[in-house]
Amino acid sequence: MKIRILLLFACFAFSSCGDGATVQQDTLKFGCFLNSPEHQKELETMLAEFSKAEHVKVELIGLNWSDGKTKLISAFNSGTEPDIIELGSDWVAQFSGAGVLSKLTPQEIQSERFPPVSLGPAIWNDSHYAVPWVLSTRIMFVNDGLREKAGLSQLPYPKTISELKDQASIIQQACGKGVYGIGIISQDLHQVYKRVLPILWSNGGDIISKDGKPILDDSLNIEALHAYASLVPFGIIESAKQLDKMFIQGKIGFWVSGPWLLEKIPKEQSSIRYGLALVPGMKSETGLSFTGGDYLAISKKSTKRAKALKLIQFLTSSKQTMRLCKLSITAGIPADIQGQQDPFFKTIPGFTVFIEQLGKSRLSAVHPKWLDIEYAFELAVSQVVYGEQTPLTALREAQQTVQAIMAH
Repeated sequence: MKIRILLLFACFAFSSCGDGATVQQDTLKFGCFLNSPEHQKELETMLAEFSKAEHVKVELIGLNWSDGKTKLISAFNSGTEPDIIELGSDWVAQFSGAGVLSKLTPQEIQSERFPPVSLGPAIWNDSHYAVPWVLSTRIMFVNDGLREKAGLSQLPYPKTISELKDQASIIQQACGKGVYGIGIISQDLHQVYKRVLPILWSNGGDIISKDGKPILDDSLNIEALHAYASLVPFGIIESAKQLDKMFIQGKIGFWVSGPWLLEKIPKEQSSIRYGLALVPGMKSETGLSFTGGDYLAISKKSTKRAKALKLIQFLTSSKQTMRLCKLSITAGIPADIQGQQDPFFKTIPGFTVFIEQLGKSRLSAVHPKWLDIEYAFELAVSQVVYGEQTPLTALREAQQTVQAIMAH
């Protein structure tokens, strides 16, 4: 069956771009974020197989991460939304809260296939609205060469923020100008909270309580942000992209990053000797990392819900998801538990640390206004990192901001 590829660079609405063609009634429209030509080609093949088996056409609407969400919102507002939508984990609540997604039962999701933590973002007001597809997390990259130069090679990798601070300070003092103990991220939208919020979690803190109330100025959060700020004198403050680059260049001792860095290091022909470790926490064995992911949902107005659900179940199966994950380690890890156990991941040096970290990770709070809440938290972190506010005053201001956000 024919798979129509519509890349929405010039097109604003979710319809054919200038050819005047009419989408037939038995056509499923699938709004998906295409990461690379290889990803698109393999996905086309998968959809062709599904089309042949289920006797339904699939129209693949390609989105990009820079403006895809805006185009999805425009499509819902104009009534031209796809039947199936790929959403980032922190977007699901916004769309489900707006009442534009179809409710799904645990049986339809086949929830037993997924880790419980991955189902959290799919739930709003006790109902399920999306199915986890792929997940990704961050681990700590360690420059073994700098640790050796600083006389730390006989010590284990840091498991606590206190140990991380001690080792980062020794590296910075021993290795001289232009070398930094740790990478510190600040003023990098959607990146700061992914590295700082897990420190709060590891101390028993959080941004939103289990009963849905903001708790940014909780004493546990203040203590954790103090700990993060204590790392600043022994690091360099930069964007995530720049810190990735500096780690590859051998200028940073410790840096929390994702699987893309594992792929970049050999591509850059770096001579760095490095190791991989779980993210440290406030206390030993409490370290947690952030997990994000991509989810698939069905439009509430879709007239082809049954076929749409079949396509979601097909794509999220471990067998099909692994076809995409094998193209690049940056594609993520299958949300399906069986896929996470695939022998393929053991063939990638160090990647098993990501699988282990995934089991010690969390996703951000589920709230329709999460992106606004996230911004308030990241601003507070930035103010503390640059010494403009104490953790107490910054988090108190953020608490007031988030209270106002959630009240409207």
